[in-house]
Amino acid sequence: MVFALNKDKIARCFLRSLASYDRAAEVQNKLAARLLQLLAGFPDNVFTSVLEIGCCTGTLTEKLCSEKPVQKLYCNDLVPEFEDLLRKKLSCYHSMQFLPCFGDIEELELPPELSLIISGATFQWLSDFPTFLKRLGRDLPQGACLAFSLFGPGTLREFSSLTKVELAYMSDNTLKNLLDIDFELLHHTEYQDTLYFQTVKEILGHVRDTGVGGVSEYKWSKQSLQEFETAYINKFASDKGLPLSYASSCFVARRR
Repeated sequence: MVFALNKDKIARCFLRSLASYDRAAEVQNKLAARLLQLLAGFPDNVFTSVLEIGCCTGTLTEKLCSEKPVQKLYCNDLVPEFEDLLRKKLSCYHSMQFLPCFGDIEELELPPELSLIISGATFQWLSDFPTFLKRLGRDLPQGACLAFSLFGPGTLREFSSLTKVELAYMSDNTLKNLLDIDFELLHHTEYQDTLYFQTVKEILGHVRDTGVGGVSEYKWSKQSLQEFETAYINKFASDKGLPLSYASSCFVARRR
């Protein structure tokens, strides 16, 4: 069963993870570093006017601002409560203009004259990514860049194989074809990461603490939880512990 996207629930899950996200989001933190590494050789004018979509607690935001000469930064997220946290984290960047634009990015107008849109592990949460990408192709200036990471098929596969609940992840080939309509693909890299836990309770805590996709909204009964725990251990236990898989990709493209 594909998990039905309910943005109110998604926002609630991520708000609930505010205090735990930075500690628990190991893979998301890796992806932020990987994405910025792909931008390492880009000229300074790419970072003149930047929109970050899905800034969350600011992991990618901080890395971006510490490594690149960002002049104007629009920060977007479904969760408006993240704004105060972002302001504190970015308060040392006095020469940069911080411009919050919180809300559902699929319903908001894009800021004008952007040089870069960047997004870390967010686009899998959009209701209609193909339509959104068409809008970027229409509204982004020629030569502007789009850099993003996102999770794909195989993410939380252990969880989904037992609960039959998963997101409708897009394949990388589908994403490439969508980008090719209006963008020139500059970089694309796929990643596989596995985290290991000692107990199923720790796995469920990790899913909750990272806000991962509202799958933490899955409804458990005492019996289904016990059955899930037994099945997870029997099927996936290894010498390293109990695995939880993440499949992700990073893309960098330029508007034709």
